[in-house]
Amino acid sequence: MHKLTSITISSLIIITGGLSACGNRAKMETCKFIEIEDAEAEVDFGDVDIEGGEVEMVCGEKIVDVPWKEFRQKLKIDPGRYKNNIRSFEQQVSCLKNDSSGEKKVFCSKAGNTGDFVGLNFSYDD
Repeated sequence: MHKLTSITISSLIIITGGLSACGNRAKMETCKFIEIEDAEAEVDFGDVDIEGGEVEMVCGEKIVDVPWKEFRQKLKIDPGRYKNNIRSFEQQVSCLKNDSSGEKKVFCSKAGNTGDFVGLNFSYDD
């Protein structure tokens, strides 16, 4: 009887620990590409803001912008080549965002490199 109680208690500890770990698991959200934006300059009175090209995507409920240079440097893909064909870009790259992380990174993978994700810096769309 003592052995059965010990096994039951051990099982409950393992199950409780497992459920706690699942509750803290990162929630990865798939990102959907919206637009590949050209570089632009915004001129306000006394201020000039020059912004490089960006890939705009929605991840969960957030819209984020990833600079072209992130794709070029880390994935060796030039988004500018796909400005007029976002569907072709989607076939080349897939991205995920960790919803529970405070980091401003999306994790993207090149087609054919399944599982090899790299972190790309982003800003929230303004």
